[in-house]
Order: sequence, then structure tokens, then C-alpha cells
Amino acid sequence: MIDLHINARYFNTENPANLRRFSLIVALAILCVPISLSAQGIGEASVQLIDGNSFTCEIDSIDEQGNVTGQNIPEGFNITQAVSVQTKRTVSKSPSQVTVYPVGGGEIYATQLNVREESLTCTNSANGTIALPLQSIRAVVWSSSDGVKSTIGSPSKDNDQIVVQVADGERTVGGILESVDKEFLRVNFKNESRKIGLAKVKAFVVADLDLKPPAGSMATIQLVDGSRCIGVIAGMADGELNLNATGGATLKIKADKIVQVAIVSDRLAYLSDLEPTSVDEKSVFAIQLPWRRDKSAGNNPIRLNSGQLGKPVELRKGIGMQSFSQLSFVNNEFDRFRSVVGIDAETAGRGDCQMVVRGDGIELWSKRVKATDQPIQVDLDIAGIKQISLIVYPGEDFDLGDHADWGEARFLKTR
Repeated sequence: MIDLHINARYFNTENPANLRRFSLIVALAILCVPISLSAQGIGEASVQLIDGNSFTCEIDSIDEQGNVTGQNIPEGFNITQAVSVQTKRTVSKSPSQVTVYPVGGGEIYATQLNVREESLTCTNSANGTIALPLQSIRAVVWSSSDGVKSTIGSPSKDNDQIVVQVADGERTVGGILESVDKEFLRVNFKNESRKIGLAKVKAFVVADLDLKPPAGSMATIQLVDGSRCIGVIAGMADGELNLNATGGATLKIKADKIVQVAIVSDRLAYLSDLEPTSVDEKSVFAIQLPWRRDKSAGNNPIRLNSGQLGKPVELRKGIGMQSFSQLSFVNNEFDRFRSVVGIDAETAGRGDCQMVVRGDGIELWSKRVKATDQPIQVDLDIAGIKQISLIVYPGEDFDLGDHADWGEARFLKTR
């Protein structure tokens, strides 16, 4: 394992931001884990493409340009053509003592943690020992609270911040984080080195260096222990996927611990990630429920009924709405709208509504949808249309049970 440290004593500064900016410039922000000798890749996976098609394959390797090799791989397939790669593994979140939040997003669950000389090392059940420069970390949390969340949401640009449990609540101490071990956290506070018992520390938040994400299509890697790592895929070989993260760090992820790879592309936009230009919601008899992002109207995971005997299909993305509802979105030069629609399984067989898509006020698609129906695929040409509206009207039972899902609702650029 490569062990990379920056000794603060070699630099004449008390400002962690200046120190970490210097370390970034000299390219010392490197994230490393032990190298696996296994050549095993991601293995069997279901790949969903931007154009809506999908295929099952075994992924062995990915080169630096994103070209994929393995079994049953279509000729010329590049990882940037995918929306997601879903393996057969599942998340089994293991107990963790601490959560590490990288600057670029995501979270790494750890059972042990150590900080010294601007480097953080943690033990992760999915990936083993992980060492990374402290500047690549936004926060480390032992015990969350509203105060901790607030501190993470507004980090200082000049000092690290330590949230400590005291007799009458919480106290936030600003200074330069020096080290963390099994017993104590040490911080330079007003030019004095002080130690705090780790049992009293709820979190520390690292000074904000305003680091920029790497160039390229960002991907979120879900691991078997629940950890999520975010960055740009920079290849995969010898059983490890390289992920370039914010701040210049490169994370090496064990391919056989990956549950899912979700990729962001400028050729695709999920409507649940966009802000609607207008919202109109008005129930008749049912309790008014607001529309939901990536949830059903009842605020549960989206699960579409698949007929009277079929098992519900759970979807990661989409919009949940109750009749009557109408959401409108701006179309920024996308040429297709696609979704899989139906009544959510949470209604236990109830629900009868009319689902409609309009473009610039013109009806593009309309269908009566009942809880006993199979999921319905919607694929519409929206080239040149400036505004798309999703509408759910009450059916024969008025709005009772009308929890309609626009599963995987998305705009696409296919041309």
C-alpha cells in the first residue's frame, strides 16, 4: 500500500486551507488501497443504455477511454453509453462506527479511523484499508445531529470545525485538525495543541477549499456495505475500478464488491432531478399528497404493479403523483421522452386513472391506467417541443387509490 503524508511542520502556515491548496498543486492528493491480484471484473450485470435498450453481460475490464471488454459485450460499447450497470449483488449494510463524507459527495462507512499529518486512513468492510488526503474529505461523523448537519452544510474556509458533545448540548471548536486515533482527537486551537476524548466528538468538518469535480461523466458506485463513491471512471483492470474523485484523488474500488454503477450524462435528464416550471395539485376525496421525487405518492420506493399475479417491479428513479396533479418541465433540446408508467403497488390493487403527456399544450399520449394493468412503456418524440406536462386525472373511483408512477421518466438526446 502506498502511504502518502504531508507534514504540516514543514510549512510555515497555520491555515489548513493554504496547506491543502499547496498539497493539491503538487499533486499529493492520491487515494490508495491495497492492490488486488485477482483479475475478476464486475462480473455478470444488467446494463441499461441511454437510448432505453438494455443487455446482460459480464464486464471484465474498462480502458482509460471507457471502452468495455468481457462476454456478450456489443461491439464498440463504451461505458459512457450506459445509464446504469446493475450486478446481482445486494447491499447488506454492516455496522459502522463512523461515516466519512468525501468532498465530491457520497459516503464511506468505516469501522476504524486514523488521522495524522493531513492523511486519513479508515477500515472499510467492502474495500479494506483506504488512505486519502484530508483535503479530499468534507466531514467525518460519529454521531449525527441537526448541529452536525448545519456545520457540514456551511463549512469554514479557514479552519477545520470539531463538533463536541458538552453537558448542555453541543459546542463547535474551530482550529487545525492535527490527529485522530482510537482515544483522542487533537486540534490546534489558538496556537495550542489540545486533545479531546473521542467519546465526546460527534464530528469534524474539514475547511472548504472550493475544489472542483474532475472533468468527464460522473458516476456513483454503490458497494455491498452501502458505501457510495462518486467520481469519473478512469478504467478497470486486475479486479479494480479506478475512480477519479474531486480534489485530484483516485479511488481504487474492488470490482467484485460493486452493486451498481449509475452514470450521469448530458444526453439524459431524469425529470425527478429537474425543477418543474409549474405544479398544480388538487385532490377530490383523498388526502392531498404532494408529488414525490424518486418515491411513490405515499413516499415509498416506486413499485409498479405487474398484473394480477406478477411481482411488483421496483424502480430507482421516477415521479410519484396523485390525481389530480399536473407537473410541467422545460425541454432543453432533448428529442425523446421515455417512461414506464402504472399504479403503485402500495395501493394494494386500488386505483383507476387517466395518465396524459402534453407538449406545448398538445396531447401527445393518453392512457387509462388501472392497478391490475401491466406497466406501460411510453416513448414519445418531443423534438422541437419546449414544454412537457405530466398529468394524472381521476378515474371511475374519483381519486381514491390513484397513486400513479412515472417510472424512470426521462428526457433523451438520441440524435
